[in-house]
Amino acid sequence: MLHRISRLRSAKVNAIGMGSVFQAGDSNEINMKVKVLADQRSVAVYRDDEGSFNTKEYQIFRQPAVMPLPETGVQSAFSHENPSIRVRNVKVQGVTSASVVQIGSTSVVLGDSRLKHIRQIESPSSQSPQT
Repeated sequence: MLHRISRLRSAKVNAIGMGSVFQAGDSNEINMKVKVLADQRSVAVYRDDEGSFNTKEYQIFRQPAVMPLPETGVQSAFSHENPSIRVRNVKVQGVTSASVVQIGSTSVVLGDSRLKHIRQIESPSSQSPQT
């Protein structure tokens, strides 16, 4: 990994979510993981068994992550005229679900985000008030 000085004058980050990273500077490895089960309903109904779930019911949470093959035989050469990374201002609205914003260098970046979103939306006819 190339080592350079990272100079950041200012950063404004509105939100950093689950399994995400904002980093100014170098790192050897960044490994982000997040698993989310989201249940969205058009009518609020709360059951006693909510708040936990069985991962066996959802295959997405059991499958192994698909990893890229390691680099093989890639030769590269770098020449930096300036020994530092200079960033005046960074404005980030949001970083979420195993993502990274970094000013600097990293040898290895791994990210694994798994999301199962269940939407329970009733048809428009069933939402109208009954008379």
